Amino acid sequence: MSECKFCQIINNNRNDDEVVFETDNFIVLTDKYRRTSAGAICLIIPKMHFENLLETPKENGNELLEVVTVISKSMQKAYNCNGIRIWTAVNREAGQSIFHSHIHILPCKSIKDRFIAVFPGIYDILRKIFTFGNNRPDKKISFELAEKIRQEIAKINV
Repeated sequence: MSECKFCQIINNNRNDDEVVFETDNFIVLTDKYRRTSAGAICLIIPKMHFENLLETPKENGNELLEVVTVISKSMQKAYNCNGIRIWTAVNREAGQSIFHSHIHILPCKSIKDRFIAVFPGIYDILRKIFTFGNNRPDKKISFELAEKIRQEIAKINV
């Protein structure tokens, strides 16, 4: 789907997107606009376009779980945090804003980190207010946070 933001990224339009991990069926990126106090938030995205997690074929289920596990464990080590929040939204009513299946993996060290996961829209509004509308991602920080996860993944030998 040419209008889908994630399909564009998957098809090599990766403008400043940090790819953390990739398989034949999934790509994992850091969220360039959100992060927690612990580190980068990762998005696990199927390369095939499915509107939401419920549309993802069961044949991809085992691989998806493996990717979630690899990213979560690597994130815990990279950011020295025990807490991981894994979530997705299905349909607009649940808060889905990009209609391409994806799962968020958030490293958590604090209550604020949990707030980001539960209320991402409110977090985005507050971030815009407190940064006076400057939503440009810091490329250097994004790279450093992604690199920490990539180094931990390399130790696993996936």
